[in-house]
Amino acid sequence: MKKYRVAVVGGAGTWGSRYLHAYANHPACEIVALVDRARNRRDAFADRYGVETVFDTLEDLLAREVPDIVSAILPTSHNPDTVIACAEVGVKVVSCEKPIAVELSQADAMVRICRERGTVFSCGSVYSGVPYLLEAIDWIAAGNIGKLTAAAIPSGLPREVSGGGCVQLTLLPLLTGMEVEWVEGWTLPPDLDWMPPVDVSASEIDCPAYGRLGLSGGVVCEIPVPSEQGGSCPVAVTGENGQIWITGSRPVFIQGSGAASTPVYPDFLDIPPPDDFFTRRIEWLMQAFDTGQDVLDSGHRYHQALEIAIALKQSAQCGHRRISLPLGDRSLRIVPHPYRLLGGDVAGWESIGYTGPPNAE
Repeated sequence: MKKYRVAVVGGAGTWGSRYLHAYANHPACEIVALVDRARNRRDAFADRYGVETVFDTLEDLLAREVPDIVSAILPTSHNPDTVIACAEVGVKVVSCEKPIAVELSQADAMVRICRERGTVFSCGSVYSGVPYLLEAIDWIAAGNIGKLTAAAIPSGLPREVSGGGCVQLTLLPLLTGMEVEWVEGWTLPPDLDWMPPVDVSASEIDCPAYGRLGLSGGVVCEIPVPSEQGGSCPVAVTGENGQIWITGSRPVFIQGSGAASTPVYPDFLDIPPPDDFFTRRIEWLMQAFDTGQDVLDSGHRYHQALEIAIALKQSAQCGHRRISLPLGDRSLRIVPHPYRLLGGDVAGWESIGYTGPPNAE
């Protein structure tokens, strides 16, 4: 069996340790290095999974060898330098976690350099855990609800327009096959524990948002005011002959209109979705190495999501006027939650709801 040579950067963190577990237990993968500055945790995880080579920094790793795949599970502030460094030395597939970057120009450079160097760039990992997402995209594209007429993000963007909201903002173009061309935005004050540990203006702090997005097919996506009850439907799409709601358990499919509308159950719902979230994720990265093609959760999509999030905030600052994309000012940014920006060892693990760092036991 072919072995993919993999390095996990940030593998001693909460999310990183799950990538590490998935790679270590996949017969097609060989973990050539574990990179993390938290030496005690790193060494304990390396012992648990039989990883023989460890490094403090990505620079140390890349000076020694170039892996096939690098999964970097790091604070957002480290994403740009990490992704670009991997692309520049010839890593074929690199992934990072969301949000992609703080500043729009950083995301520009990440996507551009990966494209120039032939590196497949993936961001985020949520899609791997959305049941029947690929099937739902194909079902819509096959015309099962006719021409699309409307879309919505029913649960809103209740805490973070960028940090968490980037998921909804990337799912929207995937399901509709359309790009966001303009935004009209409103914002709400950030939660107190969302305040960044750096001096930034209110227009740059990640916060709840709502408004309207204009898509390239003439469709308008409504984002309602976030409710205290929340919700479990990140994206809904309406067509001339039905609707689809993406939910946490499985999509809801409706065909027909008015009194004739009825739920339908495509055959693929009879097949249980994969229950191993991270194994599915790393297999997408392995497939990207083989094909050279973008994965569903591409850096390009998360780049677009950052731009949409920034535009929503800019619109809110400018009297909710309509703002067209792409934005002219590439120095605009959104500073995420301290945990997303700096990581648990700096911002505190409790700041995001964890009781502490992961352990290898």
